Amino acid sequence: MSSGRHALIVATDTYEDEGLEHLLAPGEDAVALAGVLGNSEIGGFGVEVVRNGSAYMVSRRVEDFFADRSRSDSLLLHFSCHGLKNASGQLFFAAADTLPQRLSSSAVSADFVRGCMAECRARNIVLLLDCCYGGAFMEGMVPRAAGDVNVLDAFSEEGLASGHGYAVITASNAMEYAFEGTRLSTDRQVCPSVFTRALTSGLASGEADLDADGRVSVNELYDYVYERVRQENPHQTPSRSINLQGDVYLARSSRRRTGGEGLPEELRLAVSSPEVFSRRGAVTELCRLLQSQDGEVADAACRALHGLVRNDIRSIADEASQALAEVTVRPSPERLDFGRVSQYESEPHRRIQLLGPLLARDCVPRPHDDWIHVSVEADAFDVSVDTRRLGNLEGTLTLEGRTGDTDLPVTVEVLPAHGPAPVETDPPHAPEHRRGQHGFGVGASASGPRFAPAPPLSTPLRKLHPTGPVPEPESQVTPPGREALPRSPDALSLAGVWARSAARVIDYGLVFLFALGAVFVMLVVVSVLGVSASVVDTFAEVVLVLFFLGWGVLLFLYDWLFLRYRGATFGKMLLGLRVVSARDGGPLSHGQAAGRAALFGLPQTIPLLGHLLILFECLPARTDPWKRAGHDRRARTLVLRTRT
Repeated sequence: MSSGRHALIVATDTYEDEGLEHLLAPGEDAVALAGVLGNSEIGGFGVEVVRNGSAYMVSRRVEDFFADRSRSDSLLLHFSCHGLKNASGQLFFAAADTLPQRLSSSAVSADFVRGCMAECRARNIVLLLDCCYGGAFMEGMVPRAAGDVNVLDAFSEEGLASGHGYAVITASNAMEYAFEGTRLSTDRQVCPSVFTRALTSGLASGEADLDADGRVSVNELYDYVYERVRQENPHQTPSRSINLQGDVYLARSSRRRTGGEGLPEELRLAVSSPEVFSRRGAVTELCRLLQSQDGEVADAACRALHGLVRNDIRSIADEASQALAEVTVRPSPERLDFGRVSQYESEPHRRIQLLGPLLARDCVPRPHDDWIHVSVEADAFDVSVDTRRLGNLEGTLTLEGRTGDTDLPVTVEVLPAHGPAPVETDPPHAPEHRRGQHGFGVGASASGPRFAPAPPLSTPLRKLHPTGPVPEPESQVTPPGREALPRSPDALSLAGVWARSAARVIDYGLVFLFALGAVFVMLVVVSVLGVSASVVDTFAEVVLVLFFLGWGVLLFLYDWLFLRYRGATFGKMLLGLRVVSARDGGPLSHGQAAGRAALFGLPQTIPLLGHLLILFECLPARTDPWKRAGHDRRARTLVLRTRT
């Protein structure tokens, strides 16, 4: 690691103020970024991490980070937290003890960070902001004194030239969160970790090395992150402000660009010949070289054929396309059907063998669904599926090859488990896919992330509120024999508002029919007994009062018993819905079932007013990322779909 390369990662995902609870936890992704930057084979930085620190601690660490630097140093500062604005439009970075109404004294000012950067003597500074309002930081930036440009070996082995100045890359230039009084709200869900995950992925895999020269520059990293973030969330647009003389390289990559030197001299001349017959003959020879086990030669032939497809006349371009089709990715099998598995059982595995020549086996797996997991083996992929989500699951695994992509359908039917769910353990990290020196082959490094769109789900839900930490006592733990739910709502089949409303209409109808039947039976009994008319009138008045005022009590009893012993009311069972505990995904306890039923049913004892209260209490389910109504939040329950 070069002694002149230093990085500071500031990540805050736990806030004392309740108004800052909407930020999805970025801490784990920031720690992963620190691991990539600190890897001597990738970033080569000396990395410090400040996680969930107070405003004073963060300010002190930032000031210390920029102080006493030499002209030979390269610095990288990364913030992953809330970005807040005061009434004057000044930007602040939230710390664990930040008060939204006292930003000047309880948050880290962007002006303070800019001042530290301006006074720093380091050769170059890169600032990465994974927060809302990040684009506002650049409004106050001025060019730093550049001085003479000196060439410094940022990596002692590589001899990378490093530029002078500063660069700021932000996760977004648009308002994604807004305050209403003292509480933070959002009209669209933007995951703050999309940006940091893209940074980590691009540097770790080398995919951010867009020109394949073995180095990742600041501009290349921004272009890569921009495309990745826009693909995952069109509402989020990363921005940049770069004032550099020369390039700043943040990491090495294993990608290497190979030139035409891999082809024989006669063949290079034939490819560029003005004679049509010479170029057509070159296509035949290039097709043969595509099958070579020499990566340099096969890669040079592939690039030459791609050039003919783009630039030559139609007949030769078609022949070149047919030649490239011979080395498309050929997996075996071409479809993965895992059949029927029980919920919570260990992940079933299937092996995909890559067939064909070396070039055809050079591919990268991209699961389209978070329940599909892929790890790398020699000339093969090991595919497994997460068994926590119920229903018929259909997904796609794309193998991105050098000459095209191949899509593999993946299906599994997850049936309800008959026994208790097992305790979840941290899944092992699968080897990371890395291209070889010439960009070929399926290799495995000693460590690396599993190929899945999201990190492994190993954090108990009781510690992860969908919009921040759950304020539960420390003594409360996940019951033995239960599995913790994932931290992301995208990993669950959550029931929508319309499905829940339809189930409730069915339940109302059933309860009404039951009440009506009970009244009818009582009237028949009274008429059979032959009581006086005055007694009948009194009885009718009592029944009428009970019918209206006892409606809420009847709903409470109905919900309580069905939720406790069946896990769903009759209407929910008909529509394939199930109510589970948000702590561990298991059935509701007596207390949870009774509490949820009371919160929903008993207010309806008050005619009209109670019904309006319940209506407003259910409205948050439309915007909540976990689709929870007010009674779900208080009882700590989730409503899932058991059929997809």
